Amino acid sequence: MSTAMARVPDSLRGQIVTPGDRRYANLRSTYTRSASPAAVLLPKTTAQVVDALRYAREQRLPIAVRSGGHGLSGASSNNGGMVIDLSMLNRVQVIDERAGLVRVEAGARWANVAKALAPYGLVISSGDYGGVGVGGLATGGGVGWLVRAHGLTVDRVRAVEVVLADGTLVRADADHEPELFWLVRGAGAGAGIVVAFEIEAAEQRNVGVAQLVVEAHPDGRTVREWTSYLAQAPRELSAAAVVFAEGRSVLMSITAVVAAESLRRARPAVEPLLAIGKVLEHRTDLLPYPTLVPTAHLNPNVGQQRGTTTNGLFAALDDAGARAVTRAVTGPGRAVVQLRSLGGAVNDVAPDATAYPHRHQDALIVASVFPPQADAALNAAWRAVGARADGAYVNFESRPDPAAFARIYPGETGARVRRLWKRYDPDGVFRPALLTGQPNRTAQPSRSGQADRAGQPARSGQPSGSGQPHRRRRRPR
Repeated sequence: MSTAMARVPDSLRGQIVTPGDRRYANLRSTYTRSASPAAVLLPKTTAQVVDALRYAREQRLPIAVRSGGHGLSGASSNNGGMVIDLSMLNRVQVIDERAGLVRVEAGARWANVAKALAPYGLVISSGDYGGVGVGGLATGGGVGWLVRAHGLTVDRVRAVEVVLADGTLVRADADHEPELFWLVRGAGAGAGIVVAFEIEAAEQRNVGVAQLVVEAHPDGRTVREWTSYLAQAPRELSAAAVVFAEGRSVLMSITAVVAAESLRRARPAVEPLLAIGKVLEHRTDLLPYPTLVPTAHLNPNVGQQRGTTTNGLFAALDDAGARAVTRAVTGPGRAVVQLRSLGGAVNDVAPDATAYPHRHQDALIVASVFPPQADAALNAAWRAVGARADGAYVNFESRPDPAAFARIYPGETGARVRRLWKRYDPDGVFRPALLTGQPNRTAQPSRSGQADRAGQPARSGQPSGSGQPHRRRRRPR
């Protein structure tokens, strides 16, 4: 062990992983990036998180914070710096069953949360992939299978426990540290290390799940009809569609989830989707909610899903916009596009109630390209779509920079986020790449990420993910 590593606090002995340790291969990278940090710290308690942060700051190296590691920006690891990995802070506790109040530690993954809550008949509206970590997603937003019925994950957070950059542990809620509480719900990236959340779960055991593959019209009408229906559909219905080229055809692989306890209630909500294009595959089932975010998703992150992703939010999609989305899939960039429903309970919340201000849009559109394609291909595919966007979501942006910040945190929201990031982290220990445009800096104790996605969306900071774009998807992820 080097001289620097010899100063590891006694409380962390055996919980620091360096190159050469057999654990290092499964801890060095994120889902979307390969990385080579100098060390990964594995605290098991909040007190050890405080020790880990103080130790990491003493090394004067970049600091990244990881809850699950699904963040598209890859900011939950780094090259040559220190990673504070929260995976051992993973407890899920129902603290008030009648009120549905649940305490979830930031290192838990959503598959484990769903499994733990199932015996109580409770669910937390989260991302769409079981391997996503709680910390990143629950501070960036949370767009998942129940989003229109129960809102974003951040909308159900009632309190947080945060370790600030100076090592202070703070509990924040609507009455105590309300500014920090506001900030963490949507812009947790620069606030500190959120170690636990109190979240109001919803009553739900089963959900109706329809899986469709339809052939999309090349003129964009299928995309437009999908977005039009979801904008005014019963709020029990949430849906995601992957749009991709298959030879000369454009296909849409749709997963529609209805927050209903019977197929009799679920089927009418899904039926209009059968009319938007030629149906190639279709089935509807009643499933336990954990089936959508299964423990089978709990794999190590070793940079296995490389790609470049951006996104936009839309209040409506006209004919020209729908054509642009379809051409993004068929044109030279050959992007894979995801459509995700918003609206419903999301738009019940006032725009200034949280640091996620986008409360009038009905759809999230995400575009990704995969190696050997890169930025140029994504730019070409996205240009016409992005010109029509009305905002963006932090957990689906793999190129964080000041321009992305302006789309994600527009106007007064952005000014308030900047002000509070500076207040709670004056030294810039957790300064996100959204401010610097330098997601992989390897000098100075300047940035961190509690990145998790898709969510999104930890990042240097804590955006995560609500799931990750894949090339194709015909089954719930």
